[in-house]
Amino acid sequence: GAGRCGDRRAMVSMGGLVGATTPGLLSFASCLVRPFKKSHRTPTRWPKVGDARDGMAPTPLDEVDAVVGALREKSAEWCRVPCGQRAAMLRDMIPLLIDELTDNRAVDLSTQHKGSYGMDCAEEGFISATVATAVREYAETMEAGARPKPIGVTTRPDGQQVVHVGPQGVVENMVFPGARHELWLKPGAASPPTQGKVYRAAEQGSPINGGVSCVLGAGNQWVICVLDALHVLLAENRVAVIKMNPVNEHMGPACRRMLKPFVERGFVEFVYGGAEQGIHLTGHEGVDAIHMTGSGATYDAIMWGGTEAKVKSGAKLKCDKVVTAELGCVTPWIITPGEWSDDAIEYHARNVVSLMVNNSSHNCNATKVLVTSAAWDKRSQFLDTVRRILSEARPRVAYYPGAEANYRKYMAAYPDAEIVGAKPADAKGPVVPWTFKTGLSADDVEAGINDTCCTFEPWCGVLSEVTVPADPAAGDDADAQIKAFLPRAVKLVNERCYGNLSASLIVPPSTMKRHPKEFDDAVAGMKYGSVVVNGPSPLAFAISRTSWGAFPGNDSKDVQSGVGYVHNTMLYDEPEKGVLYLPWTESKTTFWDHDPPNAGGLWLPTLNLLGKKELFSGNTVDAVRKLLMN
Repeated sequence: GAGRCGDRRAMVSMGGLVGATTPGLLSFASCLVRPFKKSHRTPTRWPKVGDARDGMAPTPLDEVDAVVGALREKSAEWCRVPCGQRAAMLRDMIPLLIDELTDNRAVDLSTQHKGSYGMDCAEEGFISATVATAVREYAETMEAGARPKPIGVTTRPDGQQVVHVGPQGVVENMVFPGARHELWLKPGAASPPTQGKVYRAAEQGSPINGGVSCVLGAGNQWVICVLDALHVLLAENRVAVIKMNPVNEHMGPACRRMLKPFVERGFVEFVYGGAEQGIHLTGHEGVDAIHMTGSGATYDAIMWGGTEAKVKSGAKLKCDKVVTAELGCVTPWIITPGEWSDDAIEYHARNVVSLMVNNSSHNCNATKVLVTSAAWDKRSQFLDTVRRILSEARPRVAYYPGAEANYRKYMAAYPDAEIVGAKPADAKGPVVPWTFKTGLSADDVEAGINDTCCTFEPWCGVLSEVTVPADPAAGDDADAQIKAFLPRAVKLVNERCYGNLSASLIVPPSTMKRHPKEFDDAVAGMKYGSVVVNGPSPLAFAISRTSWGAFPGNDSKDVQSGVGYVHNTMLYDEPEKGVLYLPWTESKTTFWDHDPPNAGGLWLPTLNLLGKKELFSGNTVDAVRKLLMN
């Protein structure tokens, strides 16, 4: 069911894309059709587990060698393929992608292995839109000669350049009205900003042959494999051998068909297997570069031969290839005091929960730590609302290997953590119950005491709250407390939370208005590859014009969330971080909600709308109609 607020949410919003994000005309239209809309959720479908999961036969090592050899012969050809041809290949991908997800039921296949919890296939359907969006944006970039124009470029008082990259056009502004998507460049970046380094080199008669890249795919989200391959191809000028992760290798054939324009010309190929194939590829003399998405342990194995080898005195790097990586993170949300209505508390608490339970919390950007102020008069109400919504969330199978062991480690650190989720007897597979630990002291965490919540990425359905004590010098002055809270909260997440991939900063408009300097300092001071203001940090993954990766500065000894970046579909040469500003929202149900009504009928129209960006084509008119009526 919808829970206590379900009927109200179904009436005040569209239950998905349009209800959360449509301005003007479509908002008015949605009001007209409200009486005809019905809330609809599907029964829970448990995922395949154990031997029931589909797999692929490991690729024999001699075949892996043949794949690398064939790709190597194609790398010189690829680096000379002009932008126009690349754009055409990308445009050809979009209908292939949509057909694969729908007619060939790739979304359903992925759902079978992850489970469905009231949304039918919509959770997997919505994340697939990130690929369609990125493919279309890359095509636009190629059509612009690898130098698409931004909305604008500004310079901060300290000289740092900020590129305004979105939303662009009617469709994107319909999806994200009132939002602002920025790409912050590294301090000292070229001015004006430069784009498309490898394409400038080709124009000068010296095309860069990047050779062969081994892409080690993520096991939690199949879309990452496709997005990483596109980055390797288009930003680095490398051909790619993609090794699927054994957890989601069942999606490999579908991903290969989506990439058909590149596969059929010999620029991309897939292999399968576990550690044996991974070790063989990463040490292969025919592989020039490695891009991986996974754990710090895997990165250490590639670079050092293991974490233990890394810490030995006189340790030397084992790998001399170019290695980029997107690794884990204990994702923080800073919850700032100010003027909060009951509806605002409901909305943002729901966002917290939705992005914690998504994909059974097997995401590197899942909500993990809430940083609150003890001086906030609505702290208890906010935490109670999170607790209630979490208790109403359907239990999910923790399908990812190691999740149960991680949960045991977390509970050993916090045996008094509150179990607010159910553990149904009929579940087909292990269920980690939703678990919430509140009241952890920032004083302790900063001193390295009782800090497992910040130093350990659990990769399962747990959530912690760290409270910053009231500043005695501020007394009862709420404004002074906010001024003390923000810099301390930013320092805490920068220095004590493991990783630096993405973070959320929730700040009411009243606080922004009364404390503009403190707010701007907080945004600028957060050393994360992506910062999302007034929204969930995973949204930054879906906004592919910004970069996605760790904040620059990590090294192989202390890799944190990784090195390098992906996405950045406008091909800016020196990105530092992406910053998304979302409007302060109340009483809406978003398309990233964990239990939106009618989501099953919304993901395919959304996919068409974002992938094709043609508001008045037959498909997108039908998309808008379905969005309004659902």
